[in-house]
Amino acid sequence: MALMKSTIASLFGAAFLFSSLAANAAVDALVAAGEQQAAVCKACHQVEPNGITIVGPPLYGIADREIAAFSGFNYSEGLSANRIEGKTWDEESLDAFLASPAEFAPGTNMVYPGVKDPGARAAIIAWLATKNPTPPNWQSSDDVVPVKALGEGILTSDENMALVASTCSVCHSLHLVVQQGLSRDSWDETLEWMVDEQGMDELDHEAHERVLDYLATYYGE
Repeated sequence: MALMKSTIASLFGAAFLFSSLAANAAVDALVAAGEQQAAVCKACHQVEPNGITIVGPPLYGIADREIAAFSGFNYSEGLSANRIEGKTWDEESLDAFLASPAEFAPGTNMVYPGVKDPGARAAIIAWLATKNPTPPNWQSSDDVVPVKALGEGILTSDENMALVASTCSVCHSLHLVVQQGLSRDSWDETLEWMVDEQGMDELDHEAHERVLDYLATYYGE
């Protein structure tokens, strides 16, 4: 009888451990997806501790910060109107803001149109939770929300889509990419111009060629 109880306890313990490991793996995967989806955020916001304002205020420590309350940043009236003393950013307000900055804060200076995919927003919020001295629990639901690959629904899907999406979305909307129709040489010049004049990180040769092949194939003349 004692042996049976011990065996059952071991089985329950193993099941609990497996469940915990699976949950942790799911969270890690969601955070990793969020970092990829948030590539566009990093074009205007620093995410490191002690970050400074560039185009927008830094995102590190956002869980401890009231809306429109980063010292020294000149917020729009639209975003300032959402400030409630003592209320910090949380998953609900971040989800609403990410879905449509213009609807959340009419008149906001942030021109980004928003993240329409709820799975992508959930991933970005999970990633933002890690950018705090004490990460908050911003997973209010146990429901698994599928996260679309970066660029899915906008760019043509192939093995290089995610690389192109993460490269281009740092500086602008992916919709701008699909509106173009450039020759391979013109795309090559555009990539070089983005690095030289717009501050895009330079790609290594292999990544550059993959991005160039993709753009010339699907959005060429």
